[in-house]
Amino acid sequence: MATKGREIQHVFLVLWSIVTILTVSVSSSQHPERIVAFFNGDCAVSNPCQHDCENINHQGFFCVCREGYYLNKDGKTCSVSVHEMFPEVSEEKPQRDEIYMGENNQLNSQSKHSIYESNQSKDKNSRLVNNEHRKVKNLQTDTSSEYTIHTVDLKKDVDVPPQLSELRIHEGGDSQEGSVRYVDLSMQNFPRKPVKLSVKQLCLDVVCQNNGTCVVEGNIPRCDCPLGTAGSRCQKYISVRYPQFFGMGYLALPVLKDGYKEFTIVVEFRPQAQNGLLLFSSETESAKSDFFSIALIDGYVEFRFDCGTGLGVIRSTEMVNIGQWNRVALFRIDNSATLRLNNDEPVEGTAKGEFSRITLRLNVYVGGYSNMSAISSRVGTRKRFVGCVQEVGINGYRYDLRKADIVGDAEFGVNVGECSQGICETVSCENGGICSIKSADSHVCLCPLGTSGDTCEHKHEIHIPRFSGHAYLQYEGLGRSVLTYTEIEVVFKPTTEEGLIFYNGYTKDRKGDFISLALRDSYIEFRFDLGTGPAKLRSLRPVAINQWHVVRISRTGLQGTLKVDDELEIEGESQGAYTQLTLLENLFIGGHANYDEMSKHVNISKSFTGCIQKVVINKKPLSIMEAAVDGVNVEPCKHPCDGTPCMNGGECVPQQDVYQCYCPLGYSNTNCEDRMRKLPSKPMFKGNGFLIYTDKKVVKRVTGSKIDLQMYIKPQDKNGLIFWTGQNHMKTASDFIALGFRDGSLQFRFNLGSGEAVIGYNDSRLFDGSWHFVRAQRDKQDAYLEIDGIEIVEGSSPGSYTMLNTNKMVYLGGMTDVAEKTLGKFTTGYTGCIKDITLATDFKVKLIGHAQSGRNVNQCTRRV
Repeated sequence: MATKGREIQHVFLVLWSIVTILTVSVSSSQHPERIVAFFNGDCAVSNPCQHDCENINHQGFFCVCREGYYLNKDGKTCSVSVHEMFPEVSEEKPQRDEIYMGENNQLNSQSKHSIYESNQSKDKNSRLVNNEHRKVKNLQTDTSSEYTIHTVDLKKDVDVPPQLSELRIHEGGDSQEGSVRYVDLSMQNFPRKPVKLSVKQLCLDVVCQNNGTCVVEGNIPRCDCPLGTAGSRCQKYISVRYPQFFGMGYLALPVLKDGYKEFTIVVEFRPQAQNGLLLFSSETESAKSDFFSIALIDGYVEFRFDCGTGLGVIRSTEMVNIGQWNRVALFRIDNSATLRLNNDEPVEGTAKGEFSRITLRLNVYVGGYSNMSAISSRVGTRKRFVGCVQEVGINGYRYDLRKADIVGDAEFGVNVGECSQGICETVSCENGGICSIKSADSHVCLCPLGTSGDTCEHKHEIHIPRFSGHAYLQYEGLGRSVLTYTEIEVVFKPTTEEGLIFYNGYTKDRKGDFISLALRDSYIEFRFDLGTGPAKLRSLRPVAINQWHVVRISRTGLQGTLKVDDELEIEGESQGAYTQLTLLENLFIGGHANYDEMSKHVNISKSFTGCIQKVVINKKPLSIMEAAVDGVNVEPCKHPCDGTPCMNGGECVPQQDVYQCYCPLGYSNTNCEDRMRKLPSKPMFKGNGFLIYTDKKVVKRVTGSKIDLQMYIKPQDKNGLIFWTGQNHMKTASDFIALGFRDGSLQFRFNLGSGEAVIGYNDSRLFDGSWHFVRAQRDKQDAYLEIDGIEIVEGSSPGSYTMLNTNKMVYLGGMTDVAEKTLGKFTTGYTGCIKDITLATDFKVKLIGHAQSGRNVNQCTRRV
């Protein structure tokens, strides 16, 4: 009897210790397998435990993991019990087993065991030997329970339960050699007394970093991580541009201040579940009165809103595409609203009651709300959104979903991941290209100038640049050259409805002066800021896609103008009192290298898609490709000039869809294909031609203190530069001398460094198709203009300077970039014929023989 009593007591001790160990394991684990090993020895002598070691009354020991960890199958090591929050989160709640146990029981075992606890019954197909059934009396409740000790002979071909097959078998002790003893505890045989732990106890050993907060869901502790952090303990820093939601987080945008009467909302999202709150704002935290929400309800999009007197619900007719990008557009005015999902038909609805205004005092929440239970009855769901959000736009403003700092609009949030994480990890770009995130689920290779393609695999020359939507060309900024006056002309052909065409700013901190030109919804927008508030000018009509357009913008002080093609000119004014424009940063065309460095008032982050053929800034044409100091993803635009149609060294000049060849001296015709049999004796110019003289015999008779220029002209156009010499980089006080037509007036102009003289003669008879004699004479500061030997006009330059100093180049008939190089005094080259030029009364200039070079010069005919 004594032996039998000791055996029963021994069994009780074994049972209590087993349950105690299992309880420790369950309280620190969210995994369904509960496996605990205990060993012979003492913690002080032999301690293999990763965390804590517990002695069993000198009869052995077992390992215990701290809160938030579970014990691995080896019985020694511990793993964190909460799955990594990002990037994957299980949608299923972890199962929680309730453990029941007696008290004050002790384990008295001489052997080393592996113990497996399961809620399932024993595997009846397993062949187990030496099974020993025993009844145990619970000391506390005076009830009996059964357990079975199974001894498995490992030397025989037996079926080991699948759970045991994953265990490391601990041999030795008083079990037979080559065998293992384990205890199968059936949960229905034990008294039902659950162990309950408080939130404080469960979070005791859970240390959330970076201001994270420990919360408990389903008896499992985890960390709520602030926006910009991630990981099981919020230990990681992440950058969120395209937020990813896992059904337990949200981010908050600023309070909507201009949605009282109406608002327009656009959201682009990729859902992974059919239910969840996508967008929400309210007057109160419980949304009992005014609010609006956009949510997924069983796969449909629902817009709910209340103006204070009753709920309105609008539901999409089609379901969203799970795992794909969807776009919902919403327009509300008063208590009526229209909802459109993707390309489905719009759905209309109204809110109840007479009130038609919505008061919003809370932030605009994206992906969920901080207290879903408080608003679930109003928004129609208790669940937060699961998936990615790529765009949120309200009332024309596209929010930057990054955390608010210098850039970004998101004010706060929790448990938000980055949808584009890892996209560039496996991408290889050739020829020095760099992988860049294009969107939430795509990338683009940024290819250096001269290369293009998906991986920058192509090399090519570019005459007219085409921008792919993730491209730009970079130039030196305009600096202080446009302080009081700015004029820009751009010739372009867009292929999409939105994109940045031109930008130059003052600083990189998104503040201060800037000037920009952009397409937005097919409308041209011209914006500029002088430091105290922007001006916004918008074209009257949208521009046509895949067609060439000419846009001209200008500003003088606060005043700005915009003209697109043949539309009426639009006027606007910048805010504040400042009148000067300073642009110290780089100038960009077709896009920007970093939109975070642009003024926030531009409010665009898409690059231009299409071709840009011509840019003229303050009368100076920009050499688009030659002047660029950097650029990416620029390709050749399909245009006749791209095929090099001009022969014999001719220069191809694009003019929208057509072109013109500038032919070198001695060649003519459309493509400069014809060589002249005889060089012109009486040169004819067509507004884009000229002759250049650097011969000392010519130059010395033009510069100095005197000039006497005589020639015969037969003009055809009332505007055009006939004769010019000046300096390479003209300024207001730069020396020059010029003869030409301006609005029908023949003008003799010069500046010796102390002020300009303008001597004009206006007579329509000069355009009668006959030859006319012109003489322009200067002696120091005094000059006169003689026409046909009888008409004389006199004038003088101010100041005391008497000598003319130039770059020792003389132009006849015009020059390149006339408007820029003459500072706008003349806008084009001469159209007509010239003959018999004499300098200093006796030097006959050989118009072709003395010329160094020329362009587009032909022989004057009798018809001209």
